[in-house]
Amino acid sequence: MLNARNETLLNEMKFYVRSSSVSDKKASEILMELEDHLLTAQQDGKSFEQVFGQNPKSYCDEIIRELPKPTKREQLGTYALLIPLLLLWRFIGGFSGELVIPLYETIAYMILSSALACGLLVALRKGAFMPKRQSVWITYVISLVTLAAYVGFFVFANRFLPVEPRLVLHGSYAYVTAAISLFIILFSLFGPLLKKKR
Repeated sequence: MLNARNETLLNEMKFYVRSSSVSDKKASEILMELEDHLLTAQQDGKSFEQVFGQNPKSYCDEIIRELPKPTKREQLGTYALLIPLLLLWRFIGGFSGELVIPLYETIAYMILSSALACGLLVALRKGAFMPKRQSVWITYVISLVTLAAYVGFFVFANRFLPVEPRLVLHGSYAYVTAAISLFIILFSLFGPLLKKKR
């Protein structure tokens, strides 16, 4: 098992590589090899820097350049997950027997959420491998900006965006939509774990 410092640094490497535009499958294979390599080096008494150098960010950039771009199937899978993930808070309402989705509010919400997600990803990548104090401040500022953006959005949406047109589902249609959305999210979270156990 990796020690706390090596595990923290390796997790930063994993995030940095996975958050790039690379094939998830190939990235997973490389990152597993790096973890095994680091574990072996640790058992031999070597430090993280002796394995990956003084600049792990540059090391990761080299890996990213060598990895293939994500396939169309992987990209489609990401987008297929993104929609129910962003709208999960609304889809879950379908379990009450009625699901109401205002068109303009939903489109605006998706645009805002996508922009915030991209901004968050860029900011976290910039903060990768920074000292802990700096990364904590970056996370704190991002949280405040995100919270303020969503509060501002819902105030704006309630006052200015038209309520109509809207999609209204009742009964079994609402339940099925909510169930499918929840299944997609749960499968995306726990599916990879089930595959590893096999």
